[in-house]
Amino acid sequence: MRPLLVLYLLFLCLIFLFYTASHTLYQAGYVHLNVLFYAEKVLLAKEGEPPRLENIGLVYPPLAFLPFWFVSDYLMASPFASALILTLFFSFLLKRCLSPVYFIVGSLLLNPLVIFLAVYRFEVLSFYILLTLSVMFLILHMEMGYSIYLFVGGFLLGLCFFLDFRSVFLIPLFVLFIFLTTKRAGKDYTLALTMVKLTPIVFFVFIWLYLNWVFTGDPLTFIKSPYSFFKGRALDTDVLLAKSSIFESLKYSALQLFYLLPLILPYVVVLFKLRKYRMLYLFPVYLLYLSPIVLMLFSIYLSYFFPSYYYSVLFLAFAITFAVSLNIRGSKALAVAFIVSFLASWVLPLYSREENEKNFVKFLLTGRVKENIKEYINVAKVLKDQGCEKTLLDDKTDFPVVVFSQNPKKFYLPYMYEYYSVISTPIAFADCILVNKVSQNIISDRFPTSKMGFLKGYILVYSDETYNVFKRVR
Repeated sequence: MRPLLVLYLLFLCLIFLFYTASHTLYQAGYVHLNVLFYAEKVLLAKEGEPPRLENIGLVYPPLAFLPFWFVSDYLMASPFASALILTLFFSFLLKRCLSPVYFIVGSLLLNPLVIFLAVYRFEVLSFYILLTLSVMFLILHMEMGYSIYLFVGGFLLGLCFFLDFRSVFLIPLFVLFIFLTTKRAGKDYTLALTMVKLTPIVFFVFIWLYLNWVFTGDPLTFIKSPYSFFKGRALDTDVLLAKSSIFESLKYSALQLFYLLPLILPYVVVLFKLRKYRMLYLFPVYLLYLSPIVLMLFSIYLSYFFPSYYYSVLFLAFAITFAVSLNIRGSKALAVAFIVSFLASWVLPLYSREENEKNFVKFLLTGRVKENIKEYINVAKVLKDQGCEKTLLDDKTDFPVVVFSQNPKKFYLPYMYEYYSVISTPIAFADCILVNKVSQNIISDRFPTSKMGFLKGYILVYSDETYNVFKRVR
């Protein structure tokens, strides 16, 4: 009963901590745009014109939208989901470890990068934790032979695909692990284990291909679409240079690991302590332990990577889970590694190229943050004050305006069948037009002079550094 009470109290404390951070930052004028992106897509699915599930877009992993579907307050959605997944993660650690793991739990919970992911990027945090547990259940099956561990690990890997499509990059690694640990048992046994482990993720992949084909006519829409999950990241020139080159990808991966070294020091220490297995199993265990590095390498090779310090959370999750589950005894080296990692997590992100984690950690230290939602709120207010019943915009870039307006029926958006008819002759349909002057979008491409404040049949009623708002001349 006592462990359940501890976990329940932990869950409540985590929700309070994460939501307080989210709400305080909102009051300071800051919200991670990913939160608004997911909130807008769910809003379209629930209240769009017409409301349809496919309004979500089918180009991003579906589980990323799930909390926003059930939690109406978008500031609470990510904190709630993160508190739940972290509580489940810690319950696993408590069951696997006879000695208290409160030092480890504390060092993780007070890590600003973990808090950042919990507040704004629950889908990334969930992916990291589920991938870690999937790997660990496979090792537990190797140790004990219980089929339930293999089944649970396979199911968790399948869920990983619905959080991050890059999960498929690790399929060859799992196949190799199963082959190496079962090659003496015969081909039939190896094939059976491979099917149990990989059937969920393969099944989920085909389900997603099928849904894309049914709703869009192309099973690869989630890859080809300009709005695709694989095209939504900021680009790094060094990653582009390393694309499709094994040597350059290896070199760039090594460089990134060097930059992350102070943060992932516990991962390195645990790596050198994985010596409890006889040689038959030592290499396969090392192979799985290197999953974060393999994932990074494939992401760089396929040009789906942007340098950020929060990637270190995956390494820490692996280090903690392996240390606890494989009964790696505590040592001064491991304790020092966790302390160094914790201290570095408060310093290195201040120099990050990923602006969101940089701003978040800076806010935790100074209480100040660079505003990023004021202009969207202002535009939503202008549209309301101008009495715009139907506004044309491109929510590829302007989705926050839809969220702050809270009524998607007032907009012509790309998911609507009549959108391109409206684009061709907007004066016949749209009361107002919102033009983004700094980002490439359909509207500014169709009406180049709109960036300069001129649009035939409309007058300019509002302008700032980013937006022009036009209203139809009566």
